[in-house]
Amino acid sequence: MSPRFAVPPPLYDPSTEHDACGVGFVADAGGRSRDRVLGLALGGLAALGHRGAFGADGESSDGAGVALPLDPSVIAYLTAGLAGRARIGGRPGMLQLFMPRTRVKRRAAMALVRSALTEVGLAVAARRTVPCDPSVLGPAARASRPAFVQVFVPRPTTPSGRAISDRAFDRRLFLARRRINGSAMRDGITDLAIASGSCRTIVYKGLVAGDQLAAFYPDLAAGWRVAFATFHQRYATNTHPTWRLAQPFGTIAHNGEINTVRGNRVEVRGRAGDRDASGTLAAILDRGSIIDGAGSDSASLDETVELLTASGWSVTAALAALLPEAHGLRSDGAAGAVALARRAAGFLAPWDGPAALVFTDGATVGA
Repeated sequence: MSPRFAVPPPLYDPSTEHDACGVGFVADAGGRSRDRVLGLALGGLAALGHRGAFGADGESSDGAGVALPLDPSVIAYLTAGLAGRARIGGRPGMLQLFMPRTRVKRRAAMALVRSALTEVGLAVAARRTVPCDPSVLGPAARASRPAFVQVFVPRPTTPSGRAISDRAFDRRLFLARRRINGSAMRDGITDLAIASGSCRTIVYKGLVAGDQLAAFYPDLAAGWRVAFATFHQRYATNTHPTWRLAQPFGTIAHNGEINTVRGNRVEVRGRAGDRDASGTLAAILDRGSIIDGAGSDSASLDETVELLTASGWSVTAALAALLPEAHGLRSDGAAGAVALARRAAGFLAPWDGPAALVFTDGATVGA
């Protein structure tokens, strides 16, 4: 998809894009939802101002954001008073969307979203316009600001009537997101993007200073009880700042540069021609380009992590295979990690470069 939101195309080559940012996370060691976790994460994000950057207007941030678990209390807050609340049911999925600001284009984008969900056996139960305060944005960020819409998706059931697992639900949502992105590109809806789409996590991000994120998104000032929060402050060294390229992405928040990204992208795209694929992998490969050519190195890494996890890998195994550590420098002999690296070496070259990242799939959080 195009990275533009009503902004003239800049004079840069997106194939050279890299990031150098600030990242972190806060989590309760026991996995319990706590009042102070989100506040501490927002405080940590505010303290990373020196790791971020601003545009020529001095006010438009390169981007900041947080990723949170879809705790039942968060769902209850977001769905309170919504028409269709009864249809949402327990443990729904949610798409956090950047949408066109004009009503006609937004209606077309929403029809596309509904169609993509229907194709994978999902439905829209309700939607919510996300409140925001544009006054805290700089002029460039305000001019390119999309509309923010949350779409709530009921959890499907098995033929026996049992709710499907989180992993199975997220896999369907991943397939729906692939269809949304492909259809939006085909139809020229360039100002539709997915900030997050999961039954386990939600992302709030944008071209806003880290210390103003909760002021821009009042939802984040609601005192939510969560077990963890990852956060990211962006410094777009060779990347044009856009709303969709702010972080966290769906799984990772990344600082650094993937120096091998061009070869990594070619390798992953080459898998689209795998004629022996079946099941979920075949459904993934059936929807065009696996990696968005308009994304940054961080975005491409996140897309590859999501491709592996949707195919059945755990998030930790996916990251260990894509970013293998230098085992030769270790004296404790991590046998399992070495075995995984050898297994993956035949079909996944390392995504190499100075990099630090935090990650979450909603069940695990780490760095």
